[in-house]
Amino acid sequence: MTAILLVYGIAICCKMPDIVIKGRFWAEEGTVFFGNAWTMPPLHALFLSYFGYLNLIANAATLAARWLMPLSCAPYLTIGVALAIQLCPPLLLLSARDAWLRPAPVRAGGLLLLLLIPNSDEIWLQTLHCQFVLAVCGGLILALDAEGGKTRWLKYGLLFLAPLCGLVVIALLPLFFLRAALDRSWERFSQSAVLATGSAIQLILFFHIVSRRTYTLDPQIFLSVVTVRHLAGPFLGTEIAGFVAQAIRARFSAGQFPVAAVLTPLLVFGALAAATLWRRRSLPAFWLVSGFVMIAGASYFGALDGAATLIHAVSGERYVVAPQALLSLAILAVAATSGTAISRISGVAVMWLIMSGAVSYTQPWQPASDGPPWRDEIALWRRDPAHAIEIWPSGWRLSLTR
Repeated sequence: MTAILLVYGIAICCKMPDIVIKGRFWAEEGTVFFGNAWTMPPLHALFLSYFGYLNLIANAATLAARWLMPLSCAPYLTIGVALAIQLCPPLLLLSARDAWLRPAPVRAGGLLLLLLIPNSDEIWLQTLHCQFVLAVCGGLILALDAEGGKTRWLKYGLLFLAPLCGLVVIALLPLFFLRAALDRSWERFSQSAVLATGSAIQLILFFHIVSRRTYTLDPQIFLSVVTVRHLAGPFLGTEIAGFVAQAIRARFSAGQFPVAAVLTPLLVFGALAAATLWRRRSLPAFWLVSGFVMIAGASYFGALDGAATLIHAVSGERYVVAPQALLSLAILAVAATSGTAISRISGVAVMWLIMSGAVSYTQPWQPASDGPPWRDEIALWRRDPAHAIEIWPSGWRLSLTR
């Protein structure tokens, strides 16, 4: 397992190697979180709620980068933390003892689906959006067997940490309690209680309404986003998804009902739900699909500037990554557990997703894959303290005071 995780970690770094070679903070990770760590008392910076919620990983990682690393190497600590978080979903898959994951091709397929999520560059190797990776962990813990063993405390830790880094994973809480009741499992109840504790701390102590978040979700918009981001994009490619999104937006602008955009996901997910419930051994797929619905709903409900902005081929990648990961794994679970015909169809879909993801892996989003070297910018700042340090993506600058 260690060797596989090592190879997986190398593959993460190789997708956009300039992140590791040059060092980088990403957007608010630098301007807000590292800026706060640089100027604020540590305890204040650690528990600061930014944009409506506590992001404990971003706060803690940038604080550690501020105080434990030379300034010229500061981003490497946050990159390392982000890499560790990105390794958690594959670790959960590798350590699971579920029967449907025992065949090596199935487990390998799961790892590839996680690594090759299309258009996931925005969350890559940075702590700002770790909440979405942790939401994938939450969905996996929900769907996988709740055995104890060596990973028990890892799961507890992830379930407690995830809601302290963002709100998305909290949407899974009803599903955790539902599964605990259906399974009559104390281990499931324990997992639910841990997730509930972290969620309560976030909601009671740190959450507040932000005006730029609309907190509404029209079913037509939700299904249209699913059509564009989870069906057209992964299966047909970004370019075709762009045309689909443009056509849907045109219908909304004309005040027309987007029939195909609404009916397509209903038909697809109706068939997927039927496949997951056909046999009891397909229940892992049922919980993954349920997790997809809850995470997608929560992500799009609270999307910055509204869910309608996500009817786009690439906009707001961070909101799409966790639902897409759970949906892809649900299709894999159907392929591994359903009847022959359904398994073959789902297997073809899995292979298609892997190939589509491989294309996306080799064509990363330029703003996320390249930018100014951090050490060069720090050298300029040392010569001129008034210099605003350029960070990634282009146009973001960090001002530090001596």
